[in-house]
Amino acid sequence: MKNTIEKLVKFASQKPGLTFADYGEISSYRREMREITGDLHDFREFLNLAFIRLDSDFDRKLTEYLQKSGDRLTLNEAGELRYITGQYFPTEYRPACNRVLKSLIWDSLRETKDSDGNYIYNDGDSIRAYFKKNLSRKCFRNYFR
Repeated sequence: MKNTIEKLVKFASQKPGLTFADYGEISSYRREMREITGDLHDFREFLNLAFIRLDSDFDRKLTEYLQKSGDRLTLNEAGELRYITGQYFPTEYRPACNRVLKSLIWDSLRETKDSDGNYIYNDGDSIRAYFKKNLSRKCFRNYFR
């Protein structure tokens, strides 16, 4: 049986399913493909950061988050990922994965304490500074405007 991390990686890595006939010109189609590919690069950045921050608890926290989440990406009782499309699946599914990972990392940072029991990241600005330091400019700009 696959763990939840493997399911999320498989989901984010699937082909977007764009249909060239839906685009009036090649430039529009290629622009959309570049954006979708960029979303996959962002996913990989968030995934690497999640592995660093969450370590051995990553799969458990991801599973709990997806089961309790009211977002579009959830884990049902059978352990399957379900995504509810807003307008256009090919451009939405990877950002949905990125938002899940961003939330998990954010929550992890919010709970981090130093040796004296004081919270290290005690406000949103300090958490955003952590993300800015550990993500590419493009990825940070896409998810922290």
